[in-house]
This record gives sequence, C-alpha cells and structure tokens, in this order.
Amino acid sequence: MPHTLAKLAISLCLTVGCGQALAARLVIWMVGDDKTPRVMQPAVEAYRARHPGVVIEVRDVPWADAMTKYSAALASKRGPDLVTGSTSYAIALGAKGALVDLNEAAPDLAQQLEQHANPGALRAIRSADGRLYGAPFDMHVQLQYYRSDLAANAPADWEGFMGSARALRTQGHGFAQQWGNTSWLGFYPYLRQAGGAVYDATCSRAVIDTPEATRALTYYARLYRELKAPTDGWPDADGGLASGAYGLMQSGTWLLSRMDMVHKSLVGKWAAAPLPTGPTGKRTAVLGGTVLAITRFSPNRALALDFMRTVYQPEVTRRMAEAALQHGGMWLPSGRQDQIASLPLPFREALLTQLADAEGPPPCPAWMRQDYIVTRAVQRVVLAGGDAQTELSRAAAVMNRALGVSR
Repeated sequence: MPHTLAKLAISLCLTVGCGQALAARLVIWMVGDDKTPRVMQPAVEAYRARHPGVVIEVRDVPWADAMTKYSAALASKRGPDLVTGSTSYAIALGAKGALVDLNEAAPDLAQQLEQHANPGALRAIRSADGRLYGAPFDMHVQLQYYRSDLAANAPADWEGFMGSARALRTQGHGFAQQWGNTSWLGFYPYLRQAGGAVYDATCSRAVIDTPEATRALTYYARLYRELKAPTDGWPDADGGLASGAYGLMQSGTWLLSRMDMVHKSLVGKWAAAPLPTGPTGKRTAVLGGTVLAITRFSPNRALALDFMRTVYQPEVTRRMAEAALQHGGMWLPSGRQDQIASLPLPFREALLTQLADAEGPPPCPAWMRQDYIVTRAVQRVVLAGGDAQTELSRAAAVMNRALGVSR
C-alpha cells in the first residue's frame, strides 16, 4: 500500500505540479569563463517562455578542466544534459558513445543544420561514418589585418603576401601571426590552401607527408626565416599593429569587435581581409569554435532536444550574437551562419568571404592524441631549421604506427 500511495503522489505531482522540488531540470555545461553563460541567456529566456515549469542551470567550465570533467561525467553517467566543447571534443566523446547522434534523435534539426550551418563547422563534427554528435555552436576564423594607412590593399596570394610583407619590412613594419603561432593550428591553413590534409577521408591513415604538405610547410617556414615573424606562442600582434611594429598580422575574428575599443589610436587606420590564396586558388582558414551536444545519459533528452531547437531559431540565435556584442565580446553562430549578415560588424564582407572557405580540425577520433606530433614537426622546421619533407615523413610514420597502419 505505501508503494501504491507513493506512485499516486508522484502521478498527481506530474499532473498538477509539486513546486520547484520536482520540476524538470536541464543542466548545461559551457566551456569558458564565468561570463560565458551570458551568451546562452536569450535562449534560456525563450525556452522558459515555452516551458515555464523547466528549471535551467547553466554553468561555466574552464577549458583546462573540461575534458577531465566531461570524461568523469561519462564514466559515472551523471552530469549535464547538454555540453559545449571544441569540435575535437565532439568527435572524441561521440566515438566513446557519450553523445547523442542528431541524425537519429532529431533528423529535423540535422536537416536544418545542413541548410544553415557553416559547412566547414559541420564537416568538423561529422564522423567518418556520417554520425553527427552535436550541432555547431559558435566559431572564429582567421583573417589578415593590416594598416590601411600603410598599404592600399591586403595581399591576394602567397607570393603577393611575401612581396607586400617584405616591402613593409623595409619600412620598419613587420608581420606577426597571433593565433596558433608555430603550431599545427598556424600551419593548418597553409596545408589546406596547398591541397594537403592530415588524414585520409576515412581517418585511417595519416597523409601529412604528401608533396602538398611539404610545399605548405616550406612556405610557412619562410614567414619566420625571411620575414622574421615572432615565434612566441601569442605575440602582441594587435598591439604591434597599433604601434606600427607590424604592418600585417593574422589573428581571429574576435578582433573585429574589439580593435577600435582596445586600440583607439588605430581607429580609421586598419582593415581586415580574407587570407591570401594558396597554390590551389583557395584561401582556406582554420575554423575554431565550439559544439553544442546532448549527453547520452541525460534523463531529459526530449527537453534537451527542444532546447537545442530553441537555440537554433533564427531570432534567438541573432539575440545571442547581439548580446555578446553588447558585452564587448564576439559570438558568431556557426549553426545559423545566415544570421551573421545582419550583425553590426566592421569588414563584414571580408568575414563572410572567409567563412565560405574555412575548415575545422580533422574530424578524426585520433586527432586529439596526435595534434602534438604535427606541432612538433612544424616547430622542428620553423624553429630548428629542419627539412620539411623529413620532418613530415617522420610525423606521418609515428601517427600511422599509432593507427596500426603498416608501411
């Protein structure tokens, strides 16, 4: 009898409500600092308007702790209903069975993403077997920034870039790469612009040692050997642009919203453009950002899926991006790229042009364990004067042994 009464009480609670204690709850973990949850606030408000009985808790998770916390939640099958993380997190955790495949759970949302998401962002989180372990959430992409009072236009291609950079250098204005400097990330755009790749299409073999890859790394090393670009991990490239130490630099799109605010002396003296094109005629940039995903152990999967549908409603996505700008930040919606055209951003056309040719990290489960191998090869060439073909061949051999590929 007590058991029957308890079941009846729960049934009544579900019917008429029993207050906050038994309300449905969605927990969202977002990588970033304590300001990051602000981005999600417009989606939270829109969702609460439709689901007033659902409690939503949004927590920030520092990047340094994210994979440890997510892996612990996976092991215990307890934790958040939704998470954000890097594109590599989505592939790695999805391969371990930790995330919901949207193709199966929400084909309507998957179809919407195919139509409106940035193609490069979508490719970066789709596994080789076609599974989609999340939705593109936000993105940043590389651009070239230059002193428009020193150069009339941005360099258009690889050799044009070297010529412009040399000319500026003779006038005392150097070049710096800020995002991914001397690492795999800094090298990756040149690799793709030359027609190279890290893995084959099935993620079963490393192909980082092709002639295209060698050509890319040889060119990348010239930026440091000939142009004397700084080699520290994060040079003050935008500060150097303001002081005149640099006439050209490459960095992420977050500078679009903060350059004039941080460097007031630069107002009217700088411009942004897409990256120069490589030998293939492509200007591919590296696409960074995060993914929004649902954990497989979530007891509130239906509610979580509906929350995701709310996030990707165009008016909600636009409010999220506008809210970030109001706080002095930048949140570019990779899942609704169509909303970027309405944002009040400087050099928006340059941004849209570059977003049309951008690629995320390799969508391969092994990449998070092997990216350091590529970085090591890049640094042996850039910092130690090594031969590009030799170092890339060595890297490919190490990667393929780990993948179980025989020579």
